[in-house]
Amino acid sequence: MSELIEKFLQQRESSNLEFKSKIDNPFKIARTLAAFANTSGGTLLIGINDDRTVKGCTELDEMLKIEQAAEHLIVPPIAIRYRSEMWEGKRKVLIIEVDESIDKPHEAIDEKGNRTVYVRANDQTTPVGKEMSQILDKADKAVEKEILEQPNVKYLIMYLKKNKRIAAREYAKLVNISEYRAKKLLETLTYEGVLLMLTKQRPPQFVLK
Repeated sequence: MSELIEKFLQQRESSNLEFKSKIDNPFKIARTLAAFANTSGGTLLIGINDDRTVKGCTELDEMLKIEQAAEHLIVPPIAIRYRSEMWEGKRKVLIIEVDESIDKPHEAIDEKGNRTVYVRANDQTTPVGKEMSQILDKADKAVEKEILEQPNVKYLIMYLKKNKRIAAREYAKLVNISEYRAKKLLETLTYEGVLLMLTKQRPPQFVLK
């Protein structure tokens, strides 16, 4: 029994962890890989069902799709690391690791040749609009500590760890400020790399990065 797989099985899918029983096609998996690279990096385990039962996979078949996705269906291409682990001596699980990229945003190409930027919003791979893509394109920088120490920001982070996403109007009511001020604060935290802004949803939703 693999201790590494056992460690992952104790976790739930999240912004940086996803289970796949198998890869349906390289276009779909390109979205997940690009989203990891655009957000905070992540690990993809192939051969494990959504309910975290270990099914196992055929390493060569799955790696061919992974490599096609990483090298040809993501622009610019991304680097991946992978290893295979045996579960109970008979089922093979592929572990794919993707680092947060310094070349983001990465676009995933679909079957029609369209390009879309994806991020990880909690346990979902989610498309984002042009504004969020431009924010991803900015140079990475450390988050100002003073921002994170603000009471309204501390409360927001605690809320999002439990409730996953929030809109400006909802945040304004939670901390008793104007909707305009709430929106500006959420946008500032997005530019600072604390939040992700899902502008393709109406009203726009904000999630922890």
